[in-house]
Amino acid sequence: MTSPTPGLFPVTAFGALGDGAANDTTALQAAIDACAEAGGGRVLVSPGTYRTGTLYLRSHVDLHLLAGATLLGSKDRSDYNADDVFPENQVFTTENVTGAHLIIGYGIIRAAITGDGTVDGNSSAFFGSLANDKRADGYRHKRANFPIRDWRPGQMIWICNCRDVTVRDVTLCNSPYWTLMFFGCEDVRVRGLRITNPPETANGDGIDVDCCHDVTISDCLIAVGDDCITLRGNPRHLGRDQACENVVVSNCVLHTPCNCVRVGVGDGTVRNCSLSNLVMADARTGINVISRYNERTPRGTLIENISFANLTMDVTLPLQITHGADPDPEAGIRNLSIRNVRAYVTAGSYIGGNPGNPVRGVCLQDWDLHIHGGTDNEAFVEAVPYPYGIFGNTGVEGRPAVPAAIYARYTVGLRLQNFRVHWGAELARVWRHAMWFEDGIAIEPPEPPPPAPPVGGGSSAVRLLRCAKPPR
Repeated sequence: MTSPTPGLFPVTAFGALGDGAANDTTALQAAIDACAEAGGGRVLVSPGTYRTGTLYLRSHVDLHLLAGATLLGSKDRSDYNADDVFPENQVFTTENVTGAHLIIGYGIIRAAITGDGTVDGNSSAFFGSLANDKRADGYRHKRANFPIRDWRPGQMIWICNCRDVTVRDVTLCNSPYWTLMFFGCEDVRVRGLRITNPPETANGDGIDVDCCHDVTISDCLIAVGDDCITLRGNPRHLGRDQACENVVVSNCVLHTPCNCVRVGVGDGTVRNCSLSNLVMADARTGINVISRYNERTPRGTLIENISFANLTMDVTLPLQITHGADPDPEAGIRNLSIRNVRAYVTAGSYIGGNPGNPVRGVCLQDWDLHIHGGTDNEAFVEAVPYPYGIFGNTGVEGRPAVPAAIYARYTVGLRLQNFRVHWGAELARVWRHAMWFEDGIAIEPPEPPPPAPPVGGGSSAVRLLRCAKPPR
C-alpha cells in the first residue's frame, strides 16, 4: 500500500483502528515499513488508543503522534519481540525483566519519535498491589509491595546502535521498567518530554544513556519511580568499548523517590558531560555518582570531567560521590565540579574513595545548603561507616549516618569554595559538625568556615582527621 499523500503515512490507511481493543501492531508496523521503503517521511498516528506490541522504528522515519493519540502496550508476551532479537539485548532475571520492548530502534539513522501524543507502557497490567497494611516502608521494598504478576517488559523504548535520533515533545508514561534507553548511539537529541511513571514502579527509570556520545537532553519534566536520568558506562553487551561522553543535560525538572541524576554503572567510562539548570524536588537523592555499584561489576566505571551547575534541590540527600565497592585503580572518580547550588535537605552528603584509591579533584563552589530536621541521620554511629563508604542513603535505609552537612574521606584535592551552610530552626540533636573530613590530601575547607550546628553542644564547625591542606 502507498501513502495517499507523498511523505505522509497515516496509520489508519494501513488498517489501524485506534479503538483500544483491537491489536493494531501489524497495521502500525506496516505504516512504518511503507514509509521507510518510500525513502522516509512521517508516519502519522491520529487521535485514538492503539493497543500494540513491539514496533520497529526504521531509518528516515518520523513516528509522529498527534495530540490525543496513544500507543498502549499490550499485556500479552506473544505481542513482543523475543529476548534474543539482537545480541545487545539484555534480560535482567534478578529484576524479573524480559528483553521485550514496546518500540525498538536498532542500527538505524535519521529517525524520530515526535508529537504531542503519548506512549503508554501499561504498567498496571504487569504489577499487583499489596494492601496498605501489608506494605513495608522504604524504596527497596517496592517489588514486595507491588509484585510483578507474571512477567514484565524491559525498556519501553530501546534505541541501540543508532545515529541521528530525535525524541521530542511526546509524553512517555507507565513504563513497567526503564522508560527510554539509548545504548551505543551517537548524535541523539531529546527535548520537551514529559515522562511520568507511578512512584511505586520498581526500576522505573526515566532516561538512561549508556555508552553513547554527542547527546543533548533538555526541557524535560521527569517524575518516575527510580533514577530520573542515568549516565552509564556498561559496554559488556555492546561488543565494543564505547565511552559515554559529550552529553549535555539542561533545563529539566526531576521528581523521584530515588536519584534525580545518577552517574556510573558498568566497567566502561563516563566522561566530559555537563548538567545544568536542573530543579530536583520531592526526591531522596539529588546527585549520585558511584563507580562500582557492587562486587558483580568486575572493574567499576571510570568517571571523569563531569560538571553540574545551577541546581535547585528540595531533597533528603543532596549529594553522594563514592567509589563504592572498591573499584580497580584504573576506574574511579576524578575531576567533578558542582557549582551554584541551592539545596534544602534533611541528611548529610558523602564524598569518598577507598584506601589507596581516593576520589580526586572534586570542587563544590557557590553552595547555599539549608539543613532542617535530621531524623534521617539518627542512625548515626561514629565507628566504621557502611563497609564500602556508601553513605548516600544515610539513615534512609537504616545505615549509619555521620551528623555533618558534608562528610568526606579518602579524597585528594577536594575544594569547597564559597560554601555556606544554613541551619534551620528545628534540628534533630544529631548534628555535630558542619563538615567532617578524614584521610584526605590537599583538602581545602571553605573560608570563612560555615557555622557549627546550634545543637552541636559546642562542637567545631569543621573537623579534620588525618588530613593535609595544600601547601601555600
